Amino acid sequence: MKKSLFARYNFISVVMIIIGSCFTSATIMHFISDFSEYSFLRSDVSVIVRNIFDELEINSEQTVENGLKDNFKMVSDNNMRLILFDPDKKILYSNLEHKYADVIDFKHIVNKLEHTGEYCEKKDIPSSNSEPNKCYIYARELSSYFLGSEVKYLMILDFENKFTRIYDEINLKFIFSLLCVVCFSTIVLIIYTFYISKPLRKIKLVAQEYEKGNFEPKVKIKTKDEMGKLAQTMNKMSQSIAKFEESSKNFVSNVSHEFKTPITSISGFIDGILDGTIPEQKQTHYLRLVSSEVKRLSNLVHSMLNISRIESGGVRPAFVPLNISKLIKNIVENFIDKIEAKNLRIKGIDKFKNFWIEGDEGLTYQVFYNLIENAIKFSNSGGYIFFGIFRVSNFLTIRIQNSGKGLKAEEKERLFDRFYKTDKSRSQDTSGVGLGLNIVLTIVRLCDWKIKVNSEYGKYTEFVLTVKSCSEPQLG
Repeated sequence: MKKSLFARYNFISVVMIIIGSCFTSATIMHFISDFSEYSFLRSDVSVIVRNIFDELEINSEQTVENGLKDNFKMVSDNNMRLILFDPDKKILYSNLEHKYADVIDFKHIVNKLEHTGEYCEKKDIPSSNSEPNKCYIYARELSSYFLGSEVKYLMILDFENKFTRIYDEINLKFIFSLLCVVCFSTIVLIIYTFYISKPLRKIKLVAQEYEKGNFEPKVKIKTKDEMGKLAQTMNKMSQSIAKFEESSKNFVSNVSHEFKTPITSISGFIDGILDGTIPEQKQTHYLRLVSSEVKRLSNLVHSMLNISRIESGGVRPAFVPLNISKLIKNIVENFIDKIEAKNLRIKGIDKFKNFWIEGDEGLTYQVFYNLIENAIKFSNSGGYIFFGIFRVSNFLTIRIQNSGKGLKAEEKERLFDRFYKTDKSRSQDTSGVGLGLNIVLTIVRLCDWKIKVNSEYGKYTEFVLTVKSCSEPQLG
């Protein structure tokens, strides 16, 4: 079973808490290890030397044994024993019970002191219980003199080591504190993780709906953090996908319609010729209609392939200086028959100066060919087509306006959609396939140009194209 993000996050966080706690405990233990079981005994020796011997010098009338006994009681506890040796390794004073004295090899310890000056040992002392007593022995060499006698060595025996007791208490308290910290941190972590993962669960549920093809649900997260931004992105993505899905369905439907109509006509005309339904004297007429429909299908396939190549990155514009004034004039001359047939007036083109732009020659020609063809197609008979070129900073604004019925608001919004035709287009122009303006928009975006449509219903339609200008190239 795969672990969820929530479980993995909690697991890693708990592991990090434990590792951090262990590292902290190791550091503390290392710090404590700088001390030893004999650290407190060393301190006790300093206290004994400073207090017992000083007091003996002050109270010099006391006997050595009584003075040591009285003063030692002031600085020791019931678990501590004191033994003093002279330079000949004889015991000057001892308050150690005989049952313990027989177990400890004092001679061995004093011999060690002659070479090292300090001696430490932990020894098991037999007791009446099954468990032996732990005895911590610390001895060191001294150079203290009192009452004409020299105290050469001092030995302390402790049956309840202070360091061990404190060390055990520290361990116990530290382990308890560590468990409290780990438990508290884990609880807070789980609560906080549950809180921050709540938006993720919402996103997951909505994403599952998207997977099923339902793009209606929206992620309702109103925070301004990363989760909020992710939710906004998800919502925008769903809108884009839904729009794309609708566009794809419309595209398939329109393609099917555009292919079905001419294919049905072609099939009907050919069948009529083959079975004799169409008389021989009319066959030429119907064959011309078949040829027209075949050309229309060919134009449709060619246009679709061009759009596909551009959108897939198969076409990359090669920008060169182009005389846009001359290019527009040449395209208008190609449509002179259609212009005269509709008795259209051409305005503004006779006032053109030589303007140059940076553009791909083939793509630029395609854009203006489609725009001019569209203007001629939808101009009213006896109307006009106006051309204007204006320089604005480093850009040229090119206007192509035609008189006619114009566009409604909803028609303007969908004018560049694939296969979209106004009712007028469908009734008066059966040769078009509804891809001309979509190709224009695709090329404009590819070349990083701008285009917009202005129209007043019942009066005119105008396309405004903004392209980057350049200087006239110098010959030679």
